[in-house]
Amino acid sequence: MNKCNVNFVFGLLYLCRMRSAFIGKWHGLWLIAGGLSLLVSCGGEKEKTVVIPANVLSQEKMARVITDIHMAEAEMQVRTLPDSTSKAPLSFQKIFDKDTITKQQYEESMAFYIEHPQLLDTVYTQVLNELSKMQGQTAGK
Repeated sequence: MNKCNVNFVFGLLYLCRMRSAFIGKWHGLWLIAGGLSLLVSCGGEKEKTVVIPANVLSQEKMARVITDIHMAEAEMQVRTLPDSTSKAPLSFQKIFDKDTITKQQYEESMAFYIEHPQLLDTVYTQVLNELSKMQGQTAGK
């Protein structure tokens, strides 16, 4: 893993952690977008055409799973009382069942996309587009 990838991973993990404090107000989208901008800071590196292995989720399916995960996290944040000291653990198993994947498939896929940040950028662009579309539909009600 090169320095650019390491910086991206640490930046994305930090921003995802920070995002949870703001998700109820949709500020999380901006934080995720900020994480994606870390890709741009790696400029100059061009990735060769990458063949996605058979055990890795397609970009479209990975985007759906990540969107579902972000929605589940947001719902948990909304349902947790501000003065609550304990939070119920979030189980992703329902998401994996809905999307007919296993935890191992998700983890292997995420590891692959982290190793290929330009592909991960494409996935998160789809996630952001879908979340923005959902936000627009909610605002229109």
